[in-house]
Amino acid sequence: METFKIKFYPGNQSRMIVPYRHLEKFQAITEIQYGPIHSPVETLVHDKDSETLYISSRLKDLLNLHKSSSFTVKLQKKRCTILLTMGIFTAGFSGNDFLADERSPIFLRMNRAGEKMGMQALIFGHQHIDRDKTHIQAFYFEKGSWKQGRFPIPKVIYNRIPNRKTEHHPAVIRAKSILTEQAVLFNNSFFNKWEIYQYMMKDPACSFLVPETILHPSEKKIETMLKKYNVYIKPIHGSRGEGIIKCRKLPSGELECHYYLEDKPQVNRYEKPTAFFQQHFPNGMEGYVAQQEIDLVQKRKSPLDFRVHVNKNHRNSWEVPLICAKFAGKGSLTTHLKRGGKVLLVEEVFGEEDGKKIKKRLETMALLVAGIIEKNYPSTIGEIGIDFGIDKEGRVWLFEVNSKPGYGVFQHPKLQEQAETVLASPFQFAFYLTNLQERVNKE
Repeated sequence: METFKIKFYPGNQSRMIVPYRHLEKFQAITEIQYGPIHSPVETLVHDKDSETLYISSRLKDLLNLHKSSSFTVKLQKKRCTILLTMGIFTAGFSGNDFLADERSPIFLRMNRAGEKMGMQALIFGHQHIDRDKTHIQAFYFEKGSWKQGRFPIPKVIYNRIPNRKTEHHPAVIRAKSILTEQAVLFNNSFFNKWEIYQYMMKDPACSFLVPETILHPSEKKIETMLKKYNVYIKPIHGSRGEGIIKCRKLPSGELECHYYLEDKPQVNRYEKPTAFFQQHFPNGMEGYVAQQEIDLVQKRKSPLDFRVHVNKNHRNSWEVPLICAKFAGKGSLTTHLKRGGKVLLVEEVFGEEDGKKIKKRLETMALLVAGIIEKNYPSTIGEIGIDFGIDKEGRVWLFEVNSKPGYGVFQHPKLQEQAETVLASPFQFAFYLTNLQERVNKE
């Protein structure tokens, strides 16, 4: 790798002019890469100095370059890659070792996806920010293993804090404050369910997607809802199916409730609803929503919903790289994989022709939802996981929107083939954000 000062010159050919002393290294180069953008390049030489690489205005425009300071380049066979970095902020480190949980192979695959775009992943936690608050002791992958080194805080950071509890840890909050002063931190926090539902319900373009949902419901309101349909009670700051209770009114008049206690499914019946509320919500239902249950289409005698991954690309446009179907596990309230849910291709469930039609509908709805969230959400968002359902009459419903979508769907062998596209998406968006910052700084 070599670092050069960069200067631009007017020219209508795709050319770069390198110092004469580096001619031997560059003479085989016929292609240049900057993030996801590739271009043929003609290499010439100059003898003005040994540190400056001149880039024609034509090549500058083709690569979408904006800042004329310095770049580090990597030369490999016929390709010259202008290197970029993306920080990944997460948690769960032990001492000076890299992560040892199920996220480790995902981050490795993500790193490889970034490498193909000429981007290096720097993975770190709150404890890795130096005292000077301008550098990090980050992990990077090199020559078959994770190593640790000191780097300036990257201009763009992807937030992959794994859960809400960790996100509210004082050390993580302090770290995010330091990082946001110097970088763009995208997917900054977990979503508040009610806020997302409000975005949807207030917009005529997609209010039809949301089941009846009540914030801070009263006992009387839930009893009224139960006369019409079964009801899910969810914490507005919950994720991965935690804290959900399903209620239904039996013909006998009893109230039957399904929930989890220490990851074990529980079923209780109550002669009077008051007893249920006293047991589960002695302080009321502040911080919860009550939501209508949808009579979902079933396959193999099991209800199913759909996960749609939506990501920003290097042009700042939303794309849908993955859609799959999820079945609920036996006795499970939700289709979450940790509750025994199973992932299948949509085509495996509905056949090739119907599967394509369903995916097209879900893609259209997902792009609509993503656009509305982006319009209303106060911070930068580049990745969303959306859970949709389809009822027995064919109507699409929105259930959940996640700012930290899990990657368990890649357990399916066919979906593994799409993993690289999904895992490369944060780098594409980081490329856009890097260029945006450089453009703003230059102006």
